[in-house]
Order: sequence, then structure tokens, then C-alpha cells
Amino acid sequence: MKKINYLLLPLLLFLLVFIPSGSIYEKEKNNGPDNDACTSVIVGKAASVDGSTMTSHSCDSRTDRTWMNVVPHKKHKPGAMAPIYMGSKETKGPEDPDAISVGQIPQVPETYAYINSAYPVMNEKQLAIGETTFGGKSELKSDEGTLDCPELYRLVLERASTARDAIRIIDQLTTEFGYDDYGECFTFADTRETWHFEILGPGAGKRGAVWAAVRIPDEHVGVSANASRIRQIDLSDTANYMASTNVFSLAKEKGWWKPESGQAFEFCYAYADRNGMYSRRREWRVLSKAAPSLKLDPNAENYPLSVKAESKLSVNNVLEIFRDYY
Repeated sequence: MKKINYLLLPLLLFLLVFIPSGSIYEKEKNNGPDNDACTSVIVGKAASVDGSTMTSHSCDSRTDRTWMNVVPHKKHKPGAMAPIYMGSKETKGPEDPDAISVGQIPQVPETYAYINSAYPVMNEKQLAIGETTFGGKSELKSDEGTLDCPELYRLVLERASTARDAIRIIDQLTTEFGYDDYGECFTFADTRETWHFEILGPGAGKRGAVWAAVRIPDEHVGVSANASRIRQIDLSDTANYMASTNVFSLAKEKGWWKPESGQAFEFCYAYADRNGMYSRRREWRVLSKAAPSLKLDPNAENYPLSVKAESKLSVNNVLEIFRDYY
């Protein structure tokens, strides 16, 4: 069985890109938090030089914690509860007395070991996660949820062994306990598959989430760069698409999609937008580096979610993409 390439861990753990505002970079205007430079490159197993899957995560935050540890595999007694925290990515250490608890949820009998950084990145089952924030429509921010993005990372890595498991667990957790963060893209990689997953809240006064996920083909390279990218979804194709049960109904309820108009549902336009030039330019560069013969237009509004790699990528190739300045 091919595995996630452990050589990518330096990228997952230590690639912190601090992008200044001002004349060098366009400052995105988004309904959510500032989004300057989080980028995730995803590589399917048949697109890599050794048959490994890859995901990655550069982080633009200036306030996220710098400490990390490895949380061991644990077994839990029946009836045990798992604490949930707010702002865990900004804590001063694993026993930070100022950590803010927002409640508890039932613990599972067994939790996996995982690498615990500001955004936990990988567990003992070789499930890895990358992340970028895209904000989404401000009306979707929930005031009833308990779980934010970093806590979902942690809970998923404790409980899931595959990307599909992770998505199902996120659905279960957010349905019961609610998602209270802005729009986020999670890029999942396990030993076999890579997935592009986008999630937002259900709106003020509601508990839950709205989300969609698309499998990246094995021969492909994908990217997320602070913008929602999922367009049309085919839920009859269960091998390659997943979504929350409200994925269509919430957009209709909000008036963001009208089926009677004949216009196809597109996730990114229903729940976010495609206006950020800096995000689109990063998408263009990653995809055009992976498939230069496509001659993608650098000024286009949309690109394929992923492209077939024209040359197989190594970890160093992915690092070169992160260092690229167009």
C-alpha cells in the first residue's frame, strides 16, 4: 500500500508564509477574516513520483501559536467527555491556563495519535489535512455552533482513518454540535485518496453547517488559495462527490439559487464569490505549473478544480511551487 509521503511533513508543519499588506500584494476584501496567503496544494497518488498522496498548508496568520507536540494514542472509559475549546490555535502551550473551554462532547472509546500544531496536520493512520480560509457570505456565520475550524481538525484526526471517514465525521459533529467559524477549505489526503472539502455555517440562529466535497482524481493536482472553488456537484456520483443534506435547500431558502431560473447550482457562487484576484492568480499559477500545455488564462475567473499533472511531482516540486512568484 502506498503511503502519504512523510517528507512532506516539513511543509505541513513549518511552512509559515507571512505576506505583508500594501503595495506588493493586493489586500483581499472578504466578508470573513483577513485572507492573505494561505495556500494548499493537493497531489493525487498517480501524480506523484513515488505513488504517495500529498497535501500541504502555508499559513498567513500572525497570531497563531508556534508550539507543537504529538498527542499519543489514547483509550477512554465509557461515558468520558471530550472538552471543546475556542481559539485553540492561539494558546501558549498544551496546558495553557487561559485556554477557553466552550463545552464538552461525548468522547469516543479510542483516539488516534496526531501531530498537534496550530492546525493539527496528520495522525497515525496517515490521514493529513491542509487548510485555507475563504470567508464566504457573512450571513452564514452561526452564533449557535460549538466547533471552529482548528477543533474540527483535532477531532477528525483523533477519530478518522481515511478522508471519507473524516468528511462523514465532520458532518456528524457539525449536525449535532454546530459549526461556528467562517468558510474554510480542508484538503484531505489519506494513503489512497485526496479530497477538496469546503464548509460554512448555516446562518445566525441555526446549528449545523453547509458543505460540499470533491475527490481529486489520482492523476491530478489541485489547489485551494483563500477562495471557494467547488462549482457544480453531482451527488449521484458517490465515488467523487459528497455534500450536506442542506446543500441545495439552504441556497434556495436564502434566495441565492433559484432552480426555476434554469441556472445550474454552483456551490462557490451560492455561498461565497470568485472576486479575489490574488486568490485566482495563485490558483492559475499552481495549475499551470502542473499542466503548462493547458495555457490557462491568468486573468480568468474560474479554473478546473484540478488538472492532470503533465510531470509527476516530488516533495521538492511542491516546495518549488510554494516558492514561485509567478
